[in-house]
Amino acid sequence: MVGDFLIVMRILSRFLDIFNNYRIFDGYSTACRFEHVVMKIESMGKWARYILLVIAMTVLSGMGEVCSAQEVGLNNGKPERKVRTEMGIGVRGVYTGVLSMSSESVALRSRIGFGANFDFAVLFGRHFAIEAEVGYGGGSLDVANEKLERRVRTRTVDIPVLLSARLADQRVRISVGPMFTVLSSAEYTVDGEKRLFGPTYPTVNIAAGVGVRIGRHFVIEARYIHPLKESLNQYEGEEFTTKSHRITLGVALQF
Repeated sequence: MVGDFLIVMRILSRFLDIFNNYRIFDGYSTACRFEHVVMKIESMGKWARYILLVIAMTVLSGMGEVCSAQEVGLNNGKPERKVRTEMGIGVRGVYTGVLSMSSESVALRSRIGFGANFDFAVLFGRHFAIEAEVGYGGGSLDVANEKLERRVRTRTVDIPVLLSARLADQRVRISVGPMFTVLSSAEYTVDGEKRLFGPTYPTVNIAAGVGVRIGRHFVIEARYIHPLKESLNQYEGEEFTTKSHRITLGVALQF
């Protein structure tokens, strides 16, 4: 089944290649970006690919039941369903910090980035939920050595899968779980030429967060993301490894 899923994604990639005149993300075509995501998924382990497939199937199968699940409990005073679904969209600020770095001649300085996400959750009763997101993030890092200082532009696509506890009449949520970075790229420009810096985050990370619901539809959440391995980077001919964590603060609209 996972193999069939990847075949479908490759067919979509070839289809998008026909429209490569429509360019996004600083000159990269949609097809190239989509192909990059497919290659990243293929390079992941067997169980990681199964988890991504389950997330996709869960999101697609649950969308049709969102309205009916929310209506139960409002009609004739009936209790809520034991299993419900919810969706939302959000934006967040992202701070990237460097935990370790193998190079002594290259210096990194963190900057605040941005992110946007679509999230989907399956709620079991009133106190537990499984949350899945698809998030895009963009930002920058200042990188310098003895000869050159440049601003590196970063792009990421993340899919966290979190177990969430809902407390205080569902006003407070505590979430933890793995986060899969299916796309992480960074580049800088020298005399008009774009050069690759490499991925800023590894494929597998651990995320933990605390959120507070404001009113019926808004959630403010802070999250910490810890990498499970180092990333291989390059800057002006020198290769080195970095290990970077993230701290995010965002607001989401849920419906």
